[in-house]
Amino acid sequence: MTISIRLPADDEARLERAAGLLRVSKSEFIRRSIAAYAAKVAPAAHGAAEIDALYIGRGGGLRQPQSVSRPRQRALLERLRDKHGYAG
Repeated sequence: MTISIRLPADDEARLERAAGLLRVSKSEFIRRSIAAYAAKVAPAAHGAAEIDALYIGRGGGLRQPQSVSRPRQRALLERLRDKHGYAG
């Protein structure tokens, strides 16, 4: 995808200087900058274990509901597995 932007002279000079220091093209510098900023704003998807820990807790997970000691939480996990078809 092609994008055109207009930069003020001082921003363009800063871009050229920074790209030169890294020995990359201005386009590559902009691509890397966008990727780094986007990663901060919208982080990559969490791994399965991280999601389980965030939303279910550390006592068990969607992949092993039998390991959850609390019956209500285990029942909820089993219903989620049935509904969404999580593989074991």
